[in-house]
Amino acid sequence: MNEFSLFASCPKGLEYVLADELKTLGAEVLKTNPAGVEAKADLAGVYRICLGSRLANRVLRLLQSTRTATRDGLYQAASEVNWSEHLRPGESYWIAAFGSSGDIRHSRFGAQVVKDAINDHFRDRDLELPVIDKRSGVQTVQLNLAKTITLGLDLAGRSLHQRGYRQEGAAAPLKENLAAAILYRAGWPELCGEDGCFVDPMCGSGTLVVEAAMIAMDVAPGLLNPHFLFEKAPWHDPEVWRGVYEEAMEKAVLGKRRWRGAIFGCDLNPAAIRTAKRNLSRAGLDRWVKLETASAMDFTPDTEGCGQRLLVCNPPYGERLGQELELRSLYRALGRRLKTAYGEWKAGIFTSSVNLAKEIGLRADKQYHLYNGPLATTLYLFDVYGNRPEAETPRKPQNASLEGISEQAQMFRNRLSKNLAKWSKWAKKQQLSAYRIYDADMPEYAVAIDWYDGGIIVQEYAPPKSVDEEKARQRLLDVLEVTPAVLGIDGGQLFLKQRKKQKGMLQYEKTDSSRKERTVEEHGCRFWVNLSDYLDSGLFLDHRPTRYWIQKHCSGKRFLNLFCYTGAASVHAAAGGAATTTSVDMSQTYLGWAERNFHLNKLTGPHRFVRANVLEWLKAERNTYDLIFLDPPTFSNSKKMEDVLDIQRDHAGLIEDCMRLLAPGGVLIFSCNYRRFKLDSGIEERFAVENHTAASIPEDFKRNERIHQCWHIRHSA
Repeated sequence: MNEFSLFASCPKGLEYVLADELKTLGAEVLKTNPAGVEAKADLAGVYRICLGSRLANRVLRLLQSTRTATRDGLYQAASEVNWSEHLRPGESYWIAAFGSSGDIRHSRFGAQVVKDAINDHFRDRDLELPVIDKRSGVQTVQLNLAKTITLGLDLAGRSLHQRGYRQEGAAAPLKENLAAAILYRAGWPELCGEDGCFVDPMCGSGTLVVEAAMIAMDVAPGLLNPHFLFEKAPWHDPEVWRGVYEEAMEKAVLGKRRWRGAIFGCDLNPAAIRTAKRNLSRAGLDRWVKLETASAMDFTPDTEGCGQRLLVCNPPYGERLGQELELRSLYRALGRRLKTAYGEWKAGIFTSSVNLAKEIGLRADKQYHLYNGPLATTLYLFDVYGNRPEAETPRKPQNASLEGISEQAQMFRNRLSKNLAKWSKWAKKQQLSAYRIYDADMPEYAVAIDWYDGGIIVQEYAPPKSVDEEKARQRLLDVLEVTPAVLGIDGGQLFLKQRKKQKGMLQYEKTDSSRKERTVEEHGCRFWVNLSDYLDSGLFLDHRPTRYWIQKHCSGKRFLNLFCYTGAASVHAAAGGAATTTSVDMSQTYLGWAERNFHLNKLTGPHRFVRANVLEWLKAERNTYDLIFLDPPTFSNSKKMEDVLDIQRDHAGLIEDCMRLLAPGGVLIFSCNYRRFKLDSGIEERFAVENHTAASIPEDFKRNERIHQCWHIRHSA
C-alpha cells in the first residue's frame, strides 16, 4: 500500500507531544518544527490520525514543495502534481492560500497560479475542468507561501480541535487540542491508571473534564464528528476506513467499561456548569463525569477507592494590570486550598502570568511553555505534599487583606504606614487635604503616591531598561495591592499613572473619560481635581509654597497667570485680595476648569480668563501687572501653536516679554520643571534675579528637590 507524505499542524509548543502521538497512531515521524510535524503513513495510518489525533489542527497530504518563489517556479511545482488523483473532473474544490514569498507577494496571486496549473493538467488530458467554489468545495488544496512553498490536500476539511461537542462556551475558552496537550503534559492518564481521579475546580464550560474523560476511556475525538474530506477523494478506500472506524469504536466501548476512576468538575458560575453538562452530553460522557456548582475553595471531591489523583485547572489570568491585581488573592487562595485539601495530589496550573503563578506559594516541579492562541502561557506542575491545616500557614500580616505578600512588599507596607502617620499629621497642621505620602523612598518601589482627600494617584516612574520587566510589574502590583489597604481606601479610588519624559502638551492630554472628580483644600482655598482622566490631576502639588506666597503677597495687586492650567495660582491670588487676575491658556477645557475653581471659592470681581497662545498674547498685550506667574511647559508643540516652544531655547525671550508688562516694583515668578534647565546669563545681567528654588519645594517633596526650579525676577533698581 502506498505511503502518504503528511504534515500535521499544531499550536506552537505542542510539536514534540504531537510527534509522540503520531507514532502511537502508526505514523513515521520525519521532522518537527514550531508549526507542526512532518510524517509518513499508510492509508490506515492516515485514517487513524484524522480520527484519533487529539493534538493536531490540520492534517495535510503533502503534494509538492519548492523554494523557487516566482510565478514560474510555483507553476512548475504545481504542474508536477498528478491532480487527477486528488480531484475529480467537474467537481468543485477550493484553494486555501496563506502567506507570501519572494515575487509572490499576495496569497491570492499564488492561488491563481496553482489554479492555472490544475486547469492545464485537466485540459491536457481532455478532462472536464474542476470548478473553484469555496462553499461547495469537495476538496481543499492548501498553499503555504513561506521560505519553502508547499502544496497539500486538507484531509479533514476542518481543524481537528473542533470535536463537535462544544457548540457553546465561555469567552476565550481553551481549544480542545490545547486542553488535551495540557492533560498529556500533566501525566493524564498514565500516572493515574484506570482508577485515577481527575478534578478541574474551575471547569468553566468543561473542556478539560471532557478531554480528560475521552483520554481516560480511549474515546477517539473524531468519533464525535466522523466526517472528513478524504472520504470524497479519488484514492479513498471505504473498506480500510470502515476497519479503522470500527476499531476506534471498539476501543471506546471497552474503555468505558474498563474505567473505574472518577472525574470531577466544579465552577462557581451556574451557567458555566449548565454549558459543561450539555457539552458532556453531546460527547456521550455525562455518565462518567460529575459536575457541581461550587467554589473551588469549598469543593471537596469524593475520591474513595481512587488511585493516583490529579488536579488541573486554567484559572483566569487577566491580561491587564488591574485584572492581574484583582486575581492575586484568587491564586493565593488556590495555593492555600491545594495545601489544605489536596495533600498527596499532583496539580497543574495553566496561566500566562508568571507573577500570578508565584502567588500559589508552591515550587513547580516542571514547567511547560505553551501558547493559547497568540498568548504565551505556561503549565506549572506541582507535587502537593501532605495535608497542612489552615492554622499552620506561617505568615500572618496585621492587615488580613495583605495576607501572603512577599517580605519585600511587607517592607514597603511598613514604610508607607510610617509615611502616612508623618505626613497626615503634618498636612492637618498646614490645612492641606492633598499631599504626597511616598516618593520612591525605596528604590525597588519607584513610584510616587499622592493623597487627594480619600483618592490616591500612584505615579509609576518608568523603570530603566536594566530592570527586568517582570520584576518591575511584580513590584507595581505590590504597590497597587498594599497602598489601598494601608491608606484605608477602596481600590476603586486608586488611579495609576506612568510618569515618564513628556513632550509638548502630553501631560495635559486626556487619557480617560471616567471623570473621577473631588474637591481638595489648600491653605483655605478649594480646588476641583480629576484623578482619572489626565496624567496630572489639575493641581500641581509641588507648586503649593509658590501659590501660598502669591496668596500672601497679592493684596491690591494686578496678577497675571501665564500657562495658567486650571488657574490654581489665580485662585490663591484672588483669595489673597488681588485687585485683578488675568489667566491665560490655550485650552478652553482648562480655562473652564479654572472658572469652576473660582466658583467653588465664591470669588467674584474683575477676573479675566483669556484663551490665547501665550507667546503671541504677550507681544500684543499693553496692560501692566504687579505680579506675574510664569510656569511654562518644557516643550509645547500644540496644534494651536504655529511654533514649537523649547523652554531652554526660548525662555530668555519669554521672560523679557513678561518683564515688559511688569510694573515697577513688581515681581515675575518664573518656574521650570526641566531638570537640566540653566537660566540664561543675560537675564541675570539685565534684571535682579533671586533663586527661590529651595523655598518653593514643599516639605512633602524634599526627597525630589529637582522637581522644579524657581526664580523671582524684578527690574533692576
